[in-house]
Amino acid sequence: MINVILVEDEEYLLREMALTTPWQDLGCTLLGEAQNGREGLELIEKIRPHLVITDIRMPGMDGLTMLREADRILGPDAPWAIILTGHSDFEYARQAMRLGVKDYLLKPIDDQKFHSLVSGIAEKVETGIQRQQTRKRQDMMKESRLSLFQEYGSPVKGDGKDEYIRLSVEYIRENFSRDISLLNTAEELGITQGYLSRLFKERTGYTFLEYLTFYRLRKALKLLQNRSLKVHEIAHQTGFADHGYFIQLFRRNMGITPGQYRNGGNQENHEH
Repeated sequence: MINVILVEDEEYLLREMALTTPWQDLGCTLLGEAQNGREGLELIEKIRPHLVITDIRMPGMDGLTMLREADRILGPDAPWAIILTGHSDFEYARQAMRLGVKDYLLKPIDDQKFHSLVSGIAEKVETGIQRQQTRKRQDMMKESRLSLFQEYGSPVKGDGKDEYIRLSVEYIRENFSRDISLLNTAEELGITQGYLSRLFKERTGYTFLEYLTFYRLRKALKLLQNRSLKVHEIAHQTGFADHGYFIQLFRRNMGITPGQYRNGGNQENHEH
């Protein structure tokens, strides 16, 4: 859903549009109404809507001046706009197109054309929002410690020590969702915990716990793409028995919480 405000000095038309337009069906939420450009500008600054539908001729501050001021104040965050007018001269249209205006609607308004136009803009805005969220996720990955994690690749010509590491990494891949440790991995391989600890750091560049943690977090990133899974379920599936500890580790390595990552970097009140 995109957020919309209406700015129209003719009260009967403002009420009619606000009450009879099927906003939800068009992919919109109507968040505010104003009867002149100055009130409209205050609403734009306060609400930061995605779309403004405004009359072009209003007393005091007209629609174009309002949009020009919004563009000056908000810059790239200025809203898209549709203008309503009984005037169809070219100069108004030329000025309007520089201010994020996507189309004109001449009064009296044709409902079918109006609904089609609003729906089309809502779809384009939503697509843009989704692309921004995808870019944010990608940027977060590039900047995170987790992005530097490299899984161990066994050398073509390795020695016995490399075989121990290969088997250790294989053990992590097969058992990461369980409560495993350096100790039980070493016991599985038939070597001492101290020896495996030194060898693992020497050959992979990570401690055993660092490698296990990064491996689990990488798996968690993939699972977060499945919105049917709750964050606490993902924590459990990737071997983190403590949901809170999982969120803490994720934030430490990604800079945001799992819920915020899933939401494209936006703030959330709860982690589910």
